[in-house]
Amino acid sequence: MGPMFVRRLPLLTVLTFALLGKTAFGAIQLPKNMNQSDRSEALRIIGLGTSAKILSDPYPLGGYAGFEAGISIENLHAGDLGQLGSGLASPQQDVAFPRLTLGKGLYNDIDIFLHFTPYNRQDELSHYGGIARWGFYQAKFLPLSLSVLAHMNSGNFSNQLTTRSYGLDLIGGINVENVSLFAGGGMVEATGVFVGGPNGITDGNAGGTSTETVRGTHTVIGTNVHISNLFLTVQIDRYTQPVYSGKIGVRF
Repeated sequence: MGPMFVRRLPLLTVLTFALLGKTAFGAIQLPKNMNQSDRSEALRIIGLGTSAKILSDPYPLGGYAGFEAGISIENLHAGDLGQLGSGLASPQQDVAFPRLTLGKGLYNDIDIFLHFTPYNRQDELSHYGGIARWGFYQAKFLPLSLSVLAHMNSGNFSNQLTTRSYGLDLIGGINVENVSLFAGGGMVEATGVFVGGPNGITDGNAGGTSTETVRGTHTVIGTNVHISNLFLTVQIDRYTQPVYSGKIGVRF
């Protein structure tokens, strides 16, 4: 990475975090006394909304030499959670959380991405998961590409809700010089385990847990900008609610 990388890094970092400048970092507040309908709606908001996101150039990383590392910030619209169960004492803002991602190109245009959000007591949130991407088509005379993504994610929220999501997407991309655009969609499924009992979030005082499963569609649109080995990606994912994300990283 040369002098241009050093000069542009502060600017792109500021731009990435400015995308979510009005968003609060912190724990997702979960209302108590949620019945089955409430739990399913909470899972649509949280389980689907926190599923894995590609946030990368749509073109394959490129064989054994391809490598990518970055940090992303995702903005989850969580305000509607306050209308579930017994509600929340104060309105909840949208919540932003980071993810660290490592990507590696393998062979035949297959890429593997791993991501995680380490658990900390302040946010009471953690994630880990991965994406497998196969770039099965690159046009010979046009900068077009197609890829299929299989992804999974596991999350823990305040030790009151654990989620696991799976999905399959078809993504189309166009690369022009140092800029790429991509869009696509697919299906996603999430399963959530809700803790009960006096300190839990399910209705009734009985102990134990309640498990719910929801399914939905997923659409995505985004853009990726390269400067030397540095890249900046901005992406919008649509589930029950839109999720806005930004990522900055390096790609070799």
